[in-house]
Amino acid sequence: MAKSVSTTQVLLVVCMAHSGYRRAGIALTKGDNLLPLANLSDQQIAAFKADKRLRVSMADVAPAPGSVELSDGDKTLSFSEAITKLDRENRDHFTAGGKPQCAALEGLMSKAITAAERDSLWNEYEASKLDVEQGE
Repeated sequence: MAKSVSTTQVLLVVCMAHSGYRRAGIALTKGDNLLPLANLSDQQIAAFKADKRLRVSMADVAPAPGSVELSDGDKTLSFSEAITKLDRENRDHFTAGGKPQCAALEGLMSKAITAAERDSLWNEYEASKLDVEQGE
């Protein structure tokens, strides 16, 4: 019996602007951005469609082996849970400086994340990891 593969309905937003370009409260990366439709409002979808720097279409996607899950069912992931879903070698997931990409976090946490928020959460995350490693 074949295993059933669940698909997620997403909005494919192709950004022709630079990475970090923001629309509808979401930071985008240059190129393809897969945003779960369940996490978007009608106003956000309209804003994406109205922007001439973006190409928008809808699709059903099945997770590829080893890929980042777009969501955890209806559960919103915390920052630390989202970090565990990211691949440090993937530049769509982590910056060259080693920090998680805001767009990758937004897809997993189901909310907009500014670079300042990401930096603050990342510093707390790194500090808590160091505490655990030092046995505190």
